[in-house]
Amino acid sequence: MTRKPTPRAVLYVRLSSSDDASTSIARQEADLRLRAEREGWDVVRVLADDGVSGGKARANADEALRMLRDGEADVLAVWKFDRWSRQGLGALAALIEVLDERPSALFIADRDGLASSQPAWRIIASVLAEVARMERENTRTRVLSSLAALRTSGRYAGGQRPYGYVSAPNPDGPGRVLVIEPTEAEVIREAARRVLDGETVYAVAHDLNAREIPSKSGKRWSRTVLLGVLTSDAILGRVTHRGEVVRGEDGLPAEIFEPILDGDSWHRLRALLVPAKGEEVRPQRRRAARLLSGVIRCAACGSPLYVRSDGKGIVSYVCSRKGDGGVCPGVSVNAERVEEYVERVFLEAVGDAEVFTLTETESASAADLADVERAVAETTAALGEDDADVASLMARLASLKERRAALRSAASSPEVALVGTGSTFRETWEAGDVEARRALLSANVAVLTVSKGRRGVHGLDASRVTLVAQPAHPRGIAPDAEGGSRIVA
Repeated sequence: MTRKPTPRAVLYVRLSSSDDASTSIARQEADLRLRAEREGWDVVRVLADDGVSGGKARANADEALRMLRDGEADVLAVWKFDRWSRQGLGALAALIEVLDERPSALFIADRDGLASSQPAWRIIASVLAEVARMERENTRTRVLSSLAALRTSGRYAGGQRPYGYVSAPNPDGPGRVLVIEPTEAEVIREAARRVLDGETVYAVAHDLNAREIPSKSGKRWSRTVLLGVLTSDAILGRVTHRGEVVRGEDGLPAEIFEPILDGDSWHRLRALLVPAKGEEVRPQRRRAARLLSGVIRCAACGSPLYVRSDGKGIVSYVCSRKGDGGVCPGVSVNAERVEEYVERVFLEAVGDAEVFTLTETESASAADLADVERAVAETTAALGEDDADVASLMARLASLKERRAALRSAASSPEVALVGTGSTFRETWEAGDVEARRALLSANVAVLTVSKGRRGVHGLDASRVTLVAQPAHPRGIAPDAEGGSRIVA
């Protein structure tokens, strides 16, 4: 008589987080090995997913199922069905498909007393699968509720700390809170001031890297990282839960921790750096390669001059209107020569003057109004959710609209003022890169044009260049007949 071959078993064990509790990996494996010994199975492999949620894809569970499908194992044994999966009927369907392909194969859920050889096993397994899925959802809800309670009460719920803050013991009770980290907070305040004063986020990030000031990760700053910090709700002492800002009873964002920036500065940053809802996010404009790109124009037709290389290392600013079929004599000027000339004339005229920046100061009601507008939009959107508490949301919306009306009537126009930087134009110029210098020229030069050159003149004919300062300055700048600089009233 032919001896029946010994069934080969693969044991699969799983735990969401490894510990010494009764459902530990070691306990599951020991119980399954005892079952294998009683049944006379030959354990060919033990596969474990340790620290992996049953609601997520599990590489070793997939491998165990493959072994059963490919005939490398005859039995797939798990401690309980919820150790196999908490993904519901979808995971069960994949298991049934394999067992249908191999009718001789066996699935065992030891502690549930479930075996695929039982007549009604699919019905029982379906119930166990849905119970496991529901328990996963309930656990997730409890965890999220706990995190929300911590955050709303002002306690730190863990996770990645926002830049500018560190975790500290809660002085008013159990748990921990976030407190301002002075060095990082000063980086945020400096960056915010500079961006509001007209510098680009890229230029500020570049300067932080040059000064070897690390980002939160300890790496170099990028424009994206700095932009995220400056526009985050965190620097106003706010926290988010499931992607939404935690709000008070009135629907307005709750200030959980001490803010790093004042609300007015933060709203001005957001207005500068974040597109309005529904507005297309425009791609970043490529940085111009030369000092006068976007600043210098053709005196004949008023069109911008563009940078063009002849392929032999000579770069010029040229008017492309003639080439495009427009009426223009075709202005062209050597880029290096005109840049050197403009720099010299500009600094001779205003180099010793102090640089001033234009600053707008909004009233407190204007900053509050922005918060209320945002709360109105988000409350309105929440009304469309399937599980929305309509009565509560409508009451909140009515209150917010009433407050918005009051703030609109009280809002005043922003105050505009020129604020001295304490640095001269020459100092600012020497400290800046090409982009910063271009920004300085663009903000302070009303006219910079070049006319068509004369035949037989070598070098830069300074009479071709007209340079006039912005009206805010009492004097304009233009070349004299000899090619030097002179002041124009």
